[in-house]
Amino acid sequence: MSQKIHEVFHSLMSHFMEKDDHRKQGSICRLPTLSGTPQSCPQWETLPRRKGRMFPWALAVLCALCAVTSASEKCIVPANQQYLVTELQRRMESSVILQSSPNPSILIALNLAGTQDGEMEKLLVEQIKEKIVKEGTEKMTSGEVALNVLALLSSCEDPQSIAPHINLVKDLASKTKDELSYLRDHGTPKTTFYQLSLDVLALCLEKEDIEEAAVSLAKEALAKDFSVDTGAMATLALTCVHNGLVKAEQSRILDAIQEALNKLHQQILKAVETNTANIYSIGLALQALSVTLASYPSGDWSCSQTLTKVLNEISQGAFNNPMAAAQILPSLVGKTYLNVIGPSCSPNKVMVEYTVGNNLRGQPFNYTTCVSVPRGSVLLAVLQAAAQANPHFSYKTEQTSWGLMVVSINDLAANSNDKTYWQFFNGTEPLDQGVESYIPANNEHIKALFSKY
Repeated sequence: MSQKIHEVFHSLMSHFMEKDDHRKQGSICRLPTLSGTPQSCPQWETLPRRKGRMFPWALAVLCALCAVTSASEKCIVPANQQYLVTELQRRMESSVILQSSPNPSILIALNLAGTQDGEMEKLLVEQIKEKIVKEGTEKMTSGEVALNVLALLSSCEDPQSIAPHINLVKDLASKTKDELSYLRDHGTPKTTFYQLSLDVLALCLEKEDIEEAAVSLAKEALAKDFSVDTGAMATLALTCVHNGLVKAEQSRILDAIQEALNKLHQQILKAVETNTANIYSIGLALQALSVTLASYPSGDWSCSQTLTKVLNEISQGAFNNPMAAAQILPSLVGKTYLNVIGPSCSPNKVMVEYTVGNNLRGQPFNYTTCVSVPRGSVLLAVLQAAAQANPHFSYKTEQTSWGLMVVSINDLAANSNDKTYWQFFNGTEPLDQGVESYIPANNEHIKALFSKY
């Protein structure tokens, strides 16, 4: 019997034992915020526990085998209720042009869910960057900086180069040091443990040195009883750190972090199990449980039942607020904040913004797209990826003594009679290499403009 089967087997055995059904009604309800300030909201009804009796050994083993193959299928939104998720996304995207200040949490949620409107995602990215450039980070709390780092990472933007004088990661590291210094002197962070957890998570994903912050957070999690949303964010942060450690060299750190994760897991599971976690904390709770649990030992909590309750609350309008929607949406699509750096943002790939424009002949046009290509690819690979995705970026080439030359884009061909050709730029600077030689950098903006010589 494999280790996985063994674990599920014992989980089922404990589940099928008869037990009393005593639980408390939930009474605490709040929408997770950076400040952690409670907000009033309706009380949940208690979810029913399932009772069972001991099954024959053969049937138990069979059920264990079934559980292993179907575990990943137990907590997904049913096809006939997917419209609720789609509506949440639509409402959040619509809020982008209405909000007085750009919300990084909304950008994170939209990118994790797979934004339906790419223009809204681009607009929100630009709004966030413009605000940072205009106002700086001096008045931001550490958690606000961390959220902006996570949001930009989710859009494959580099938070270390917002502008020549702005490095969000450097600013976040400095503010996190202030949090830890205040924690040592006062026994509490300068802001909240929720924000400190965000700091650790963002710095961890950026591969920064966060050993001191992670150990401090783990110790505090062991010494205190965090709220559900704070415990969930701490779980995501410590899981990121745990996954990046080398056991042979950092066993002392790993032990402390693992102990904290075990405690947080039990607290969050109990809160969800007994319905003392309110609906606005459930999204983060589900994220935390998804990264810490291979199975649910007691068998008393059903993720699918919790999901059913959440979907019912969505249908009743409980998540109409865009911020509330941003808290629940990632878990509805099986994603967590650990997934903000998606496949297209992989270190093995680069994102290139590519624009083609014509104002010289015929109908003017200007089209822009973003494509992902393997790191180290030449510009020709960008042209190929763009053309495959959109016919406006179709192109033709000719072999010359200087190498391959692009002679037509979007069916507009160069012509020696009127001295026109396609000129490529890196931003505003003309490229001095051909499409077979030039290697674009991550987040580079390449322009192909119909020009005269």
